Amino acid sequence: MATRSRPPLLPLLLLGSSLLAAPLAGALPVAAGTAPAKASSGPGAAAAAASKGVAPGVAIPAAGVPMQPCAAPQPGRYVLMSQGNLPAGPYAALLQETWSADGQIRGVRLQRTGHEFSEAPYTGKFEPISLCRVRIHRTFDNTVRQSQAVLDLNGHPRYSIGVLPDVFAISRWFQQPATACTASLLNGAVVSQQEGADYRQGAWRRNGTVQHERWNNGIVRGIAISSYGDTVEEATYRGTMQVTPDCLATIHQRDSLDVDWNYRGIVLADGSGYLYLQTDKDDVNVGYLEHLRP
Repeated sequence: MATRSRPPLLPLLLLGSSLLAAPLAGALPVAAGTAPAKASSGPGAAAAAASKGVAPGVAIPAAGVPMQPCAAPQPGRYVLMSQGNLPAGPYAALLQETWSADGQIRGVRLQRTGHEFSEAPYTGKFEPISLCRVRIHRTFDNTVRQSQAVLDLNGHPRYSIGVLPDVFAISRWFQQPATACTASLLNGAVVSQQEGADYRQGAWRRNGTVQHERWNNGIVRGIAISSYGDTVEEATYRGTMQVTPDCLATIHQRDSLDVDWNYRGIVLADGSGYLYLQTDKDDVNVGYLEHLRP
């Protein structure tokens, strides 16, 4: 993917948005089967509501309302795309891991933290918790990281978030069939939209890219349109992908502006696309590239 950018998974700017901090205008709907909150008035009630960060008169759904249960967390192989921030700078990672029926995890992590790239195996464990969630502990470099994932109704994790104070990272999950991968799985058209960060003039800055690619047995040609805030670039590119049976990939591309781009990636074994993490030290970009199929 010759381009200068790759994404935060979710619109991270919203987490600090004034929209979220503003009082809610209008009442929230009360959950089905829950008695409506009793109205209260007077300065004491208003002060109590304000102390909780709630606009006076807003009805809050009762805690503990039953949810439709989800299946237990499912063993299998998964791929994660993560993005966020650490004290050392922007963070992005790809993980491929296998969940065993006994709650154990074994995987490999491709990671960018600021200018540094690393690749290493890891272990961990998972356990179900209430309300369609699973708690995950992974050990990286003798350090335990904890996250929580939300499950779909069939017990597969879909999204997760780090829950330690020094780690801000949100992850999107993909089911990964336990079959071998080849580059030919991507033959045809691939598209993507991504956001990322590049280091210029002593600071990290946000960027974004959209791409269209055509793959043929590990050979790619594509076009990328990238925005760096004050400038926009368009470039065509060509490149290669080397894929090992475990679905890990190495990607090299060169664009029409004579810039080289390097990535480690993970091909999805069902042929739905691939994910990559840029390894060039001044670009922290991660992305999911969707394989278009009839």
